[in-house]
Amino acid sequence: MTESAEIVRSGTWQYDELVVHEVWIVKQNFDFYYDDGFEDAPEDLNEDGELFQVVVARDGKVLSVGLAFHSIEEAVAKAHQIIPQGIRWDNHRLQPLFHGRRCRLSR
Repeated sequence: MTESAEIVRSGTWQYDELVVHEVWIVKQNFDFYYDDGFEDAPEDLNEDGELFQVVVARDGKVLSVGLAFHSIEEAVAKAHQIIPQGIRWDNHRLQPLFHGRRCRLSR
């Protein structure tokens, strides 16, 4: 299976009221934290074979990858929980990601 990932919702928030960060909701066909050969169980994908991951970035570079959820609604709720400063959802960055688990914006 070829890994694919795409930013399906994006927004910004300010760290310490000064530094603009991004938050992405990434739809993907793999679990970022699943390691083939080291698993206790199969990947826990939804019925469509997808997961939605919360990713925090700055200047287009990934800083952290959160847990995965079966729906976009669950991922958005978690993003609001981990970023209490408030997210401005503007969908400024809706695009495919490349390089599988490394989540790069370009090839």
